[in-house]
Amino acid sequence: MKSKYLIIASLATVAVIGSCSKKKEKSSEKAILEFWVGGVQYEPNGNSFTHLYPKTAPNTWTGWVSMPAAPSKVVLSAGATLDPPATAARDFEQEQTYTVTAQDGSKQTYKVKAERTQYLE
Repeated sequence: MKSKYLIIASLATVAVIGSCSKKKEKSSEKAILEFWVGGVQYEPNGNSFTHLYPKTAPNTWTGWVSMPAAPSKVVLSAGATLDPPATAARDFEQEQTYTVTAQDGSKQTYKVKAERTQYLE
């Protein structure tokens, strides 16, 4: 009778250990969900983020931050990483490239740029 209980207990232990040792599947999500510089949100367009800002007077630009500047907020897919880091100051008047790496190691490249629109009189 005791051997019957030992066998059942052994099987239960193997089942618990087996379920704990299964590896969690890594996410392939690698998106920039939000991108902000100086309180201005850049709009997504495929793999690009652009902020269009109008000229309101000579040498005055709305929603503009002195360059170079570091992004003030970047939201990525859960578990993804950004290269270069969001803390790095960049000149967004020139197109900047960011690479997002998913948990599974897959990568996606994004371009970010601020562009001036036509003069407003």
